[in-house]
Amino acid sequence: MISVVIAANGQEMALAETLAALVPAAADGFVREVVVVAEAGPSEGTRLVADAVGCVIVEGDARAGLEAARSDWVLVMAPGVRLESDWFREAGVMMQRLQRAGGRPVAMLFRGAVDDYGWRARLREIVLKLSRGRRRRQAMLAPRRALLEGGRLGSHALRARAFTGGVGTAG
Repeated sequence: MISVVIAANGQEMALAETLAALVPAAADGFVREVVVVAEAGPSEGTRLVADAVGCVIVEGDARAGLEAARSDWVLVMAPGVRLESDWFREAGVMMQRLQRAGGRPVAMLFRGAVDDYGWRARLREIVLKLSRGRRRRQAMLAPRRALLEGGRLGSHALRARAFTGGVGTAG
């Protein structure tokens, strides 16, 4: 079971899209809790969306969200990012492998995908593929302790995609 940390930053519609995409993983029992982080305090819209689905709301930065999370593994996501519906199956298998192997902590990154048509969307996907830093900001599953300690993490690319763009989002 994992915790999910999302920095809302006043993006209620994007937050709602991200939370809706997490429903299959929550129904399967893979997602234990969702922590919504609001830097300047949650807006009324953020509070409404987060309360409607039973999220924990935390004031502060991403670190405050990580400290509030209760699971050993944390999925850090940007609002508006939607993961493929069966992403948690692949992630669960990889988590088990990493725990058995021990060693250096590893962050799992998702393939970047743009939920739109045309050559501009495909070009944005190429940029996402080449930019590991942007993929880390979109969605990253990693051990909570390693993220709090701030050490260097290895990375593993998952086949599952993290979608951005499309209806209701600007990016």
